[in-house]
Amino acid sequence: MATENLRKIIEHKKRETLLNFILKREFKGKLISRIIYFDTPLGEKILIFCARPRLVLGKANENLEKILNICKRIGFKNPQIEAVPVENPLLDANIVADLIASKIERQGARAARKIAMNISESVMKAGAIGIEIRITGKVIGERSSTIRIQKGKMKKSGEINKIFGTAISHAFLPQGSVGVKVKILPPNATLMDNIRIKKYNELDLEKLEKIDPRIIDILNKKYNITGQP
Repeated sequence: MATENLRKIIEHKKRETLLNFILKREFKGKLISRIIYFDTPLGEKILIFCARPRLVLGKANENLEKILNICKRIGFKNPQIEAVPVENPLLDANIVADLIASKIERQGARAARKIAMNISESVMKAGAIGIEIRITGKVIGERSSTIRIQKGKMKKSGEINKIFGTAISHAFLPQGSVGVKVKILPPNATLMDNIRIKKYNELDLEKLEKIDPRIIDILNKKYNITGQP
């Protein structure tokens, strides 16, 4: 039974990964964040998280048939497809990486640094704690080089490294492909060097009393509170 469940999980993730790869390749520049699918009592349902649903589905859902054909090639029978807008696209690493890559393809490799600078400023204005952009390829001369743009705080070790939104995209130019790697530290990330002292009314007194009853007496004396709360 456990082996069968494991096989189903692996097959599910395999199809989901393949779906992400193919749809992002076919709809490059449409600012797709991620694609997930799940089984419902009415059949399979596919959710496409993107910056602008109309950009993905097209006017009057003209791209819907193309998406359905791709899904059927992978093995889906007759899935329900829904495009879901991302709440803040500029805080999504996948969308930002795709945006940078598509702009480099349109404007050329020489504009890569300017594109990265402008987008990094927009991401910081959207509320990110930090952003790092790496663009690698023939962006300056005939030899491969790397452009690195960093703004805000970027912690790279410890538990905080798991909170980063990381994405990789590619721009295909006449001189070769250019890799774009984006790391964004979202505004809801808790940094270890940010310490906030709680007020008395924010404390969990019952939990503190279980740790050490003397803590309550110390707090009562400090805040001139008579009697134990």
